Amino acid sequence: MLSGWARHATLSCHDYLPHRIGMIPAFPRWVWAWAIALPWMAGWVNTVALLALHHGGVTHLTGISTEGAIGLATGDLHLLGHAAAILGLFTIGCAISAWIVRGERWTRTRAAGGMLLGEGVLLSVAATIVDTRPVLGTCLCALAIGFQNGTSSLVTGAVLRTSHLTGMFTDLGIAIGQALRGARFDPRRARICLVVIASFISGGIAGALVFQTWSGHALWLAAMLAIVAGVATPSRESLATS
Repeated sequence: MLSGWARHATLSCHDYLPHRIGMIPAFPRWVWAWAIALPWMAGWVNTVALLALHHGGVTHLTGISTEGAIGLATGDLHLLGHAAAILGLFTIGCAISAWIVRGERWTRTRAAGGMLLGEGVLLSVAATIVDTRPVLGTCLCALAIGFQNGTSSLVTGAVLRTSHLTGMFTDLGIAIGQALRGARFDPRRARICLVVIASFISGGIAGALVFQTWSGHALWLAAMLAIVAGVATPSRESLATS
């Protein structure tokens, strides 16, 4: 008889996919609206933050962590301090969302809407100061995106990761590889990855174009979209699924 560990060791990695990572179940249709709007906002905000500060960003914490490592290794305290602030505030934003947002998966609550409204308020403040105080403005953006990513992850069970694309490209690549070898794959997961990727990139393009004219005030548009998303989030679960 094989031990539990030995039985697992005899399985190939493909025996775990897609069953072990899980097929995405049918979810309410409103999730598609979040999959378009929230990554679009994140792409817009990250672009404005990058252009205002000329380095870093606020949504891709792998890159920010690398900046911190470089700052630590080279003794660049400014770079290290900036990375620590962005990482800390993003994490605090996620923690606040976890403390406030409660309810079953796929359920839009007033708390979730309130977090998106809070994101809009933070982005509004950032829009007024990022041109003159770019460090403080981008820190507010990091906190706001923490609100957003924490909320979307909690409500959708991490199906939607709206502020960064590494996981989405990973899932999409796995789906493509499985499809090419004729294996079972999750088309719903592949579709949502494509939507999130396209939305984030298009938001970044739009943000860069508007920044050329409005500079840091470009954040006002992302702030307004966050407020609209918060107001439009009802306190009931949609029964229609996709």
